[in-house]
Amino acid sequence: MGANVHYLFQVEDAQASHPRPWRSTLTTLRTLTETASELGKDARESIEDLSRSAGKRLDDARDETADALHTAATSVRRTGRQGSEAIDNIATGAADRLDATASYVEDHDLKDVYNGLRRFGRRHLTGTVVAAAAVGFLAGAALNRVAYSCRRASEGS
Repeated sequence: MGANVHYLFQVEDAQASHPRPWRSTLTTLRTLTETASELGKDARESIEDLSRSAGKRLDDARDETADALHTAATSVRRTGRQGSEAIDNIATGAADRLDATASYVEDHDLKDVYNGLRRFGRRHLTGTVVAAAAVGFLAGAALNRVAYSCRRASEGS
């Protein structure tokens, strides 16, 4: 039994002088987990701040656009009243459309506009496909021209 007690004290002394590697690993993992958690919280807060800021900017831009459209409508009405009756009728119609557009911009956010465009596209499928093809063709032609002029400029250098 004396030999066993002596051996037990040797094991305890060795453990005391050399901490268990799994404890340092657990401490490292705990620190890593806490750091990752803090980074996640910081990232989430940054994303929330960015989305709030972007939403505010979109709302401000929407309000400014609506105000500019209302101002344009008032200007068109004022100018139309100074001209003849035919110009007055055209100006009043244009001003009414500008006001309607301004009201739409004020009352609808980006999601509403997107949904409205989707409904329009579904109702007028053929026209939408033709318009999309035309826009794609024009964009491709413009990009081709830009690429061609860049190629010519690099060959000339």
